[in-house]
Amino acid sequence: MTAELIEGTELRSVPGTDPAVLALTTAQQAELAAMYGEDQPLVALHPDIAFTLLLLDGTPVGCVGLQPVSPGLGEIKRMYVDPSARGWGLSRVLLKAVETQARATGLTRLRLETGTHQTEAIALYTNHGYTPTPPYPPFDTEPASLCYAKDL
Repeated sequence: MTAELIEGTELRSVPGTDPAVLALTTAQQAELAAMYGEDQPLVALHPDIAFTLLLLDGTPVGCVGLQPVSPGLGEIKRMYVDPSARGWGLSRVLLKAVETQARATGLTRLRLETGTHQTEAIALYTNHGYTPTPPYPPFDTEPASLCYAKDL
């Protein structure tokens, strides 16, 4: 997997059962619950999600998942950078990594869901060519959900 790395970072392909991924996604869900309360859609992780773990000086600080949806279509899942490691461009590293992975597996389009209060995430995605799309299930009835997609 190739992506422009920041000094001290390492990307690793890991399963969704990896303890570092579980810790990061649990922290993400707690952060979202604090942000959205009852409005947060709770979606279980699909077993087909391939995760990329981002380490900074050997410490897991971020992750992103890629879930195949249908031929040519994939979905970005659980992209997260620990608050202690934000502001250094690590989310861009993760986004480039998941796009590279998607292309390598034959996907031609990526979609994702984020929340209305996640202004940094919205800016990241729109600055990298993701455009708003109609919400898709299970987010089509969630008022706090925004959906985006990008042709690769």
